[in-house]
Formats: sequence, C-alpha cells, structure tokens
Amino acid sequence: MNGAATRKMPESRIITAWIALGAAAAILAYLLFVPPVIGIADNGDFNRVMGASGIAYADPQESYADRYFGYAHQLYRYGGFTSGGYVSTHVLLVAIAGGIGRLIDQRTFDIRVLGFCYMTLMLSALWLLVRYAPTMRGKYATGVAAALLAIIGIVVFCDVGYTAYYQSFFGEPYALVATLLALGAAVAIASRLEPDRRSSAEPDDPQQTVRLPSAWLLALFVGAGVALATSKIQNAPIGFLLAILAWRMASLRPDRGWRLRGRIGACILALSAILMMALAPDQLRHINLYQSIFFGALKDTPDLRRDMQELGIPDKYAGLAGTNYFQKDTIVPQSDPTLRREVLDRLSHRDIALYYARHPDRFVSKLEKAAENGTAVRPYYLGNYSESAGRERSELSYAFSAWSEWKHRHMPNTLAWFVSCYAVYYALLAAWWSRSAGRPGSRLLAETLAFIGAAGAMAVTVSLMGDGEADLGKHLFMFNVCFDIMAASALAAVVYGLLWGVSNVGRQQRESQAVYDNRSTCEAFRL
Repeated sequence: MNGAATRKMPESRIITAWIALGAAAAILAYLLFVPPVIGIADNGDFNRVMGASGIAYADPQESYADRYFGYAHQLYRYGGFTSGGYVSTHVLLVAIAGGIGRLIDQRTFDIRVLGFCYMTLMLSALWLLVRYAPTMRGKYATGVAAALLAIIGIVVFCDVGYTAYYQSFFGEPYALVATLLALGAAVAIASRLEPDRRSSAEPDDPQQTVRLPSAWLLALFVGAGVALATSKIQNAPIGFLLAILAWRMASLRPDRGWRLRGRIGACILALSAILMMALAPDQLRHINLYQSIFFGALKDTPDLRRDMQELGIPDKYAGLAGTNYFQKDTIVPQSDPTLRREVLDRLSHRDIALYYARHPDRFVSKLEKAAENGTAVRPYYLGNYSESAGRERSELSYAFSAWSEWKHRHMPNTLAWFVSCYAVYYALLAAWWSRSAGRPGSRLLAETLAFIGAAGAMAVTVSLMGDGEADLGKHLFMFNVCFDIMAASALAAVVYGLLWGVSNVGRQQRESQAVYDNRSTCEAFRL
C-alpha cells in the first residue's frame, strides 16, 4: 500500500503541470499568432542581431519613421551573415529560428517563427516549475498548491508585457526564458533533494526517500545560466552569481562525478561572464561610457564644475552634461575624435563607480530615478502592431496585461518601496533558511531565490553604472523579471502557508475525533 502511494504521489504535480502547459500555450498562441500579430518596434538595436543571424528588413528603402519606434514588423527577408562585432549567444537562437524559417519559406522570414521558439522555451520552464513544485503532506494539497502556483506563473509571465518581446530581435526575451529555465532547473534539483511526503506519513517518517538530482538538471542550469550571462553585456555580471550557486550545487551529492560537474559548470559560468565583458565591441564600450558619464554622473548634478574637475573632464565639454550619445545637435559631436581622446579613452566605468562611491548621495538619486521606471515591464514608447494592421502609430496591445498594467498604474514606484520589499523578502528567506536545517532541498531553494533578488539589484546597478539613465524603461527589464519572480514566490509562500494551516487544522480534527472514538470504544467495552 505504501509503495503504491509513493508511486502515485508525483502524479498530481505532473497532471497539473500538463494542464498548466496547455493553458499557457493557448494564451501565448492567441497573443502571438492570431492576427493582428504583435511584436515590439525597433529602437535601433535590431541590426546588430539581425545581420549576424542572416536576417534583413523586407524593404531596404523603408523610411526612418516607418522602420523605427512606431511599428513592429512581422515579415523580414533573408540576407547574408555579417559580423557586426556583437558577441552574444542570443544570435544563435535567432539564427536557429532563421534556419527553421528558411525551411518554411525560403524568401520571407515570419517573426512568428522566433515567437514560437521563445514560446517553447517558456513553456518548458513553466512545466519544470509546476512539475517540481514543493510538496505538501497529502496528494490533494500538493496538487492544489501546484495548481495555484501555475496560475500565478501564467498570470505574471504570460503577460503581454513580456510576451510581445518574443516577436522582436531584442535580447530581453532571451534573458527572460534563460532566467526561468535556470530557476526551473534549480527548483527541480531542490525538489529531488526533498523527501517524498505520503498522505499518511509524518515529516520524519524513516520510509521517506530522497532522490538524488540528475546530471541533466545541472547541465540545464549551467546552460541556461550561460545563456543569461551572454544575452547582453549588461547581464554578464549575473554570471558570477550563477557560478557561485553552481559551486554550491556541487556539494549536494557525495559522488565525485557530480562534484566535478558542478565545479566545471561554475567555471564555465564565470568564464562566459568574463568573455562577454572582454569581447564587448569597442564602439559599444564608448557609447555606454558616454552615457554613463554625460547622461549619468553629470546629469542633473548640483555641482557640475566640481564633478567635471573630479573626473578630469575639460570644461569645454560642460554643455554635453545631460545629453545622450544619440542626441542630435550637441555642442560637440559624440563621434568627435578629440572627445574620444580627451574623455572616453581616458576614463572607464571603474572611474564612474569610484565617483559614485565618493558621492553616495548622487548614486541614491540615480536609484530614485530608476525606481520611477522600475514598475514598467515593457517600453511604452515602442509600438506593438505592424503598420499593415491599420492601428495607430505606437499603439500597444493590452490583451492579457492585468499584471503589467497593475504594476505600472498602481504599484508604488519609489526607492523606499523597493528597499522595503527587498528587506522583507530577505528577512523571510533568512527565517526559512534557518528553519530548514537538515533539509538541503529547502535551503537550496531559499538560496536560489536569494540569488534572484541579488541579480535584480545587480541589474539596476550595472544599468546605472554602465549606461546612465539611458532608456531605463527597457534597461530595467531584468530587474522587473527578478522582482516579479520575487513577488510570485512570495505569493506562492502565502498559498503554501494557507494550505498548510488548513491541512494542519484538518489533521488535528481527525486526530481529536480518533481519540474520541477510542475513548467511546473503551467505555463501551467497560459497560
């Protein structure tokens, strides 16, 4: 009887995972493939990915107004594979989508092929998260908890604010699915370290078994982590956080092969982060440095002369303060070789970091600016529809947007709010971790969620240090992903807490009834 219960125990999560997969697939298919097709308009970033992936715009003579900002594009043509100096594994996924597209139509690439690739990866991550959701005492409670977790995940991460990115050449959706796949792999590894809970077993039941995590889950974590670290230069430092977590995973099994794989995986993650930063194109470095200096450190400074002298910038460039690299009609062209020699070649992002370290009040002011933009999942200035759909220029889709719109319209967007959320989140994780002594799976899950929060904070810091206040609505995408995972995990914790309370009350009532029945039986025998 116990053996049968053990075999059936995971079925509630498996069934729930497949149901969640079907529901999410229906939502994503409706958003992505049913006309009018949605995507996100190009802001000028597409070319560095399209050229390396063998894809080009359908109309080479298209006007600037039609190509950028206002309208998304559904159809493209194939071009030669050109090297734009942009290093990212994101290019590989787009090239694979291009290869699939060529099998369907040799002349025209439909962006929905790329959308399908992202949808497949997203659904895989969702399946892992629900399939390996934490168990509870009882098959029914475990199934209900997994179902509620699935609903939370679908509402948050199938939102059109995230989904519209799938049909674009931005690196953001690549980072999103990589993050969710890495999280799903970590959750699965943690789940396999937890003992199976049977409907009739106590938490300390010696019959409970622990399954060791498999090598393919570790490989998935490392592979997804590499994809995240190499999705954009901005995300490269997150690779070091993931490397620490992989090194931690190496201690979860006693066998030498597992430990070796874990440590090799950690080294691969760290190396991928280093290479991503080292191989950044020189032109991109200068663009980002210009942004971090003139559109960051010197923007809105109360003492411009002092800050310029401290950074060693000649006074003649004072008029550039508050300008971005792509702004027209500046007093000195951004590509001016003298500006490059006297400022951009002499300073580095390290100098900007040291400046903020000496003036923490200035960095806090930048964090406040970031907080104002920290509740926008998507860039509201980039349209979602193609011009052929007959929609207004820059019009957005609001289908299945409850989460992103609630965040954007109602969630506080102050630094104090986000700091408070982080403080509460880490306090709860610390309490959970300390109460999980002897349960390596629970501790690994708590540590993984702690790393997610740290990755979000790092995304903000790197964005401000590396690109100033430029395009914060899009550059804080990774922060939004991490914050939404934090919010979803907090909601899931509430769900599990409520279900645990209900099941515990029911268990106590059954035990009290059993005691009462025993007493009644004894009294009957006495009579």
